[in-house]
Amino acid sequence: MPAKSRILHTGPGAILSHPFGDRSLRLLPAFFSRRSLVLLYAAGCLISVLFLSGCTTGSPLVADGKSDYHIFVSEQASLPEKNAALELQHYLHRITGCRLPLTHQQLPGQSLIYVGFREAPAAVLNGLDTTGFGKEEFIIRSDGKHLLIAGGAPRGTVYGVVSYLTDHLGCRWYTREVIHIPARSAITLSRIEDRQQPAFEYREPYYREAYDTEWALHNRTNSRAIPDSLGGAVIAYPFVHTFYQLVPPETYFATHPEYFSEIGGVRVHREMGTQLCLTNPEVVKIATASVFDWIRTHPEASVYSVDQNDGGGYCECRNCKELDEREGSQSGTLLHFVNQIADTVAKVYPDVTLQTLAYYYTEVPPKTIRPADNVTIRLCHYDYCSAHPLGTCTSHTPYIERLEAWKKIAKRITIWDYYTQFASYLMPFPNLETVKNDVKFYADHGVVGLFAQGNNVPDDGRGEFTELRAWLFAQLMWNPYQDAQALVDEFVQNVYGASASYISDYIRMMHDQVRPDSVYFSIWTNPEDVDFLNLGVIQQADSLFALAKEAARNDTALFKRVERAYLPVLYTKLYFYAIGGTAYIPAGRLPGTLADFKRIITANRITSMAEVPETGSIPNFLERVQSADHFLTDWWLAGPFDNTGRKGLATVYEPELGFDSTATFKGMNGAQVTWSRYSDNTSGYINFFQLFNPKKDVVAYAFRKLYVPEARAVTFGVGSNDGVKVWINGKPVLDRLVSRKAVPNDDVITVSLQKGENTVLVKVDQLANKWGFYFTQRN
Repeated sequence: MPAKSRILHTGPGAILSHPFGDRSLRLLPAFFSRRSLVLLYAAGCLISVLFLSGCTTGSPLVADGKSDYHIFVSEQASLPEKNAALELQHYLHRITGCRLPLTHQQLPGQSLIYVGFREAPAAVLNGLDTTGFGKEEFIIRSDGKHLLIAGGAPRGTVYGVVSYLTDHLGCRWYTREVIHIPARSAITLSRIEDRQQPAFEYREPYYREAYDTEWALHNRTNSRAIPDSLGGAVIAYPFVHTFYQLVPPETYFATHPEYFSEIGGVRVHREMGTQLCLTNPEVVKIATASVFDWIRTHPEASVYSVDQNDGGGYCECRNCKELDEREGSQSGTLLHFVNQIADTVAKVYPDVTLQTLAYYYTEVPPKTIRPADNVTIRLCHYDYCSAHPLGTCTSHTPYIERLEAWKKIAKRITIWDYYTQFASYLMPFPNLETVKNDVKFYADHGVVGLFAQGNNVPDDGRGEFTELRAWLFAQLMWNPYQDAQALVDEFVQNVYGASASYISDYIRMMHDQVRPDSVYFSIWTNPEDVDFLNLGVIQQADSLFALAKEAARNDTALFKRVERAYLPVLYTKLYFYAIGGTAYIPAGRLPGTLADFKRIITANRITSMAEVPETGSIPNFLERVQSADHFLTDWWLAGPFDNTGRKGLATVYEPELGFDSTATFKGMNGAQVTWSRYSDNTSGYINFFQLFNPKKDVVAYAFRKLYVPEARAVTFGVGSNDGVKVWINGKPVLDRLVSRKAVPNDDVITVSLQKGENTVLVKVDQLANKWGFYFTQRN
C-alpha cells in the first residue's frame, strides 16, 4: 500500500467536482436486464495481481508528477465511454497531480491509454474478440507500454475505469463522506490482464447511502442512482406490488367487483392485503393492456413488474381456489395469470421481460405450471432467521427447498432478501454473518440478481451500520468470492480510524452473542424478544464506545461517525427504560441520555426509525420514554397449562381458585407446576415465551400483591400477546380473547382498590411465536 494517502471528507451526498456531465438520479427503482447476456462471475475469472507502483518493471505512466501519456477515446465513442475517460483523467490527476490530456487522435509514437474498444489498434487488442463482452464486462490490459480499459455497452468501460482505480490504484469510496484516494508521484505501467464481470446482473443494496451517484458508481452497483450518461441503471417499472396499477380499483371496483379478490364470499379491495381475481379473463385483458401501455411510455425499463400486492387477501372464488388446490400453491393462479400476459407481450415485443414475485403465499412453486421464458421469478426470503446464514440453520430449510424447486422450472431467478430490522432500524442487529455468506450462497445457486433490502429511510437515515452494510453488499455483489471479513475489517479501519479497534470489538461482541444455534431473531423482532441486548452486553457496549469517543475526541468528523455508530446503543437503553427497564439508565441519567439521543438524531437528519410510520415516529418514541409508566415487574408465575382449541383462557385452572406459594398443580401434559418467583428490572415485559415450555397452545398465570395506603381508584394498563384475563381481588376486570402483539397499555382499566393489601392475577394465552404481557400502574 502507498505510504501516503488522501482521505477526502465531503458533505453528505456531495458529488466530487469533476467533469462528468449530468448526474441526476433516476426516479424509478432498478431491476435486472432485459436480455440474459451476462454470465455469472466465476472464481476462475482472471484477476491480475494488484497493481502498485514499483511492483514490476514497465513504462512510467507518471513519474515525478509528469507523464508522456494521453488518454485516447474515440470521437464516435458513446457518452458513457467519454465520461469514463474523463473519470480516469480526473482521478489520475487527484492521485499524482498530473493531468493527462484527452485526445481523439492517435499520432505516431504517442504513448496512449485507450478507453473503449472503438479505434483501439490491433496491436493493443492482440486478437481479442470484442463482440462477446457483456453489458458490464470489461478488460484491463497492459503489455507494460500500452494500456487498454474497455468493455461491453452500456457500463463495461465505465466499470473498467472504476476497477482500474479501485483494484489497481487503491482508491476507495467507503461512504459519502470517507473517500480514500492514494497520493503518489509515480505510477509504473505494469503488465496487466484483468477481465471481470459481476456475479449478478442486478445489484441493489437498498440503503439510503447507496443511492448517491458517486458512491453507487464507484462501488459498481447498477441501481437507479446511475444516470444514462454513465451507462444507466437496471430498471423495473413499476417497482413492486403492481396489481392495483394493472387493474385500478378506483376505476373498476364499483362496476366490476368480480375483478377483485373474493374473500369469505365477498368481493373486496383494500389498499393493502387484497388482490385481483386472477382467473377472470377480463382481468387478464385489462392487465395486458396496462403492460403494453407501460412498455410504450417507459421504454427505459429493463423489466416490467406484474406483482401481487403486499399482504395476503388472495382470491378464494371457485375458479381460483380450484386452480390453486390443483397446483398446491397460490403461485398456480399467479403464474397462470402472468403467463397469459407474457405470451401476448412476446408476440409484439420478443425482447421484453416480465417479472413476478414468489412472496409470502406464493413462495411455494406450483406443481405443473411453469413460468414463460420471458418471465423472471423474484423469490423473497421473508421473515426467516436473521442470526445465521443460509444453509446453517433449520429455519432456512423450507426456503432453500423452494429456491431449488423454482430453479428447476424457471429460466431466471432474482432474489429479494431482507437485511434490516423493520421493527426498529436503530436496534442493534448483528446479522453481518448472513451478509458475508448469503451473497455467495445466491451466486453459487445461479440467481441472476439480488435486491438486499436495508433501511432506506428519508433524508440520511443512518440506521445501525448502514454504510458498512451497503459497502459490503456492493463489494460482494460484484465478486462474492472475496474474503468478506477482510472487507469488514478494511471498512472499519478506514472509516473509524483511531477508534477502529473499539468499533471492531463492539461488532465482534455483538455477533458472538448470536452465534449459538439456539439463537433466533428475525426482521420483526423487538429488543425485549432477544437475549443479546441484555444489560451486561449494553454496559460493555457503553464502555467500548466511551473509549472510541475518547480516541476520536480531536477529530470532529470522526467523532460524529463514532457517535452515529453509538446511536443504536443509546436507543436500546431508552427503549428498555420506556418499557420498565430502569436498570439500563441509572437514576438521574435520563435527561443526559435523552439529550445525547436527540442531538445525534438531529445532527444526522434522521426522521424515521422503522418501516411502520407509527412505530417509526421519533417524537412518539421520545414521548414514550419521557412519560414512562410504572411497570410492575415482580410476580409469582405458574404454567404452562393447556390451550388446545383456544379453550385455555376460558378454562378454570387451579391458580384461579386462590394463591398459595407452596401449591402444586397439574399442568400441560400432566407435568407438575408450581409457583415461582420472578423479578426483573431490565424490562417490564414478562416474557412467558422465554420462561415456559412448550411455547404454543398454552396459557400461564402471574400473581402479585399490591399495597395502597388508602382506598382509591387506580388505573392499570395491560398489553398482551395474545389473549388476557385480569382479576383484582378475585374479581374479573378484563377478559380479552384477542390475537395481537404485546404493546404497553393496549387495554386501560380503572378499578377501586381497598386500603392495604390487594391481589392481582393475570392469565395470558399463547397461539404461536411471541407470548407475554406488560402491566403498568398509571396513577
